[in-house]
Amino acid sequence: MSKRTRLAKAPYRSNGSLMDWVGTVEPHEWRDNKPFPAMLILQGTERGMSAARFVWHSDKGHVYKMFMTDMVSLVQNATNLYKGTADTWWVVQKRGKNYGIRLADNDDLKHAGHVAGPKADCPACEGVAYGYESWCPLPPTADQPHQARHNMAIVGRCICGERFGHPIHRSCTCAPEDRTACSADNCPG
Repeated sequence: MSKRTRLAKAPYRSNGSLMDWVGTVEPHEWRDNKPFPAMLILQGTERGMSAARFVWHSDKGHVYKMFMTDMVSLVQNATNLYKGTADTWWVVQKRGKNYGIRLADNDDLKHAGHVAGPKADCPACEGVAYGYESWCPLPPTADQPHQARHNMAIVGRCICGERFGHPIHRSCTCAPEDRTACSADNCPG
């Protein structure tokens, strides 16, 4: 997963599409960069002068570009992917002079004011029309420390994508023979 974006505002065209870069000719509108829910349809790929991107569009015809590197996180972590569509929460980020969308992670959602639990109790979900969801997108476990869980597709990796020895897992370092007496919460013994 990527880190929370620090981008405060993002450029949009007058038709509502995200601009992939800001030039001097085309008029643009700067909007607050908050996570937003949308079901996007994968249209294809394109190659620009400095980046290769996936092109997504909404049912309203808005176009959003995504950097190739962010597609891996989307495929590994999004839960609502179906036949070329992704129904999830998105956030805009900037790489170099280019803008693109990516899957909003827990840090993005927390920073935007989301509170885990029913959507009615979440101030950031107020007024958001997101079809069938009745819960805030921030999972109830978002404030708990990361727990290593096996990735069934890749041996020796957690579902977060990192090795089990990575510091994010805060692995217990006790010797195997000492594990029965170890009191660490994350000890595998």
